[in-house]
Amino acid sequence: MLYMVEMDLPDRSQIADWHAWYAGHIATLLSVEGYYGAQRFEATTSAQSPFLAIHDVSGPELFTSVAYTSVGGPAGTGAWRARMTHWHRNVYAGIDSMPALAEDQLLALVASEAALPSACEAGVQWVDSVGLDGSIPRRGVLILSAEEGSTALQGVRGVTLYRPISAKFV
Repeated sequence: MLYMVEMDLPDRSQIADWHAWYAGHIATLLSVEGYYGAQRFEATTSAQSPFLAIHDVSGPELFTSVAYTSVGGPAGTGAWRARMTHWHRNVYAGIDSMPALAEDQLLALVASEAALPSACEAGVQWVDSVGLDGSIPRRGVLILSAEEGSTALQGVRGVTLYRPISAKFV
């Protein structure tokens, strides 16, 4: 299953420290049974929550385990929690594991009501929220080359494009 965490860091003067902290945070999460990997992204299009982390997890039960709650979730973010805004956490069924995206690829997250160009529709994998916030109940996931994403989906209402800002942590 996929666990998506979306947020903003309004004070970008701290971004280098935040990225370093986040890499360490993911390394800690990787020690939790049922947590398999993660990759971080930044929106290339307008987004209220421009930063995204997609984690591969065993399922929603992970988030109530003592192993997870002792290091993850809102309490596990320490002082950074107060600095992040527009924070959303959702667990999605429909994709077991997110493929690692390369630097020359883009991730498109698609709202259920988005009108995609027909050339893109077939590649979308739909996921449904099964845990945590439930703030975005259904969305599509599409991986494209940076060139395809920039030409085919730039400006399409209901589509947010993201570029990888880290390799996949495993």
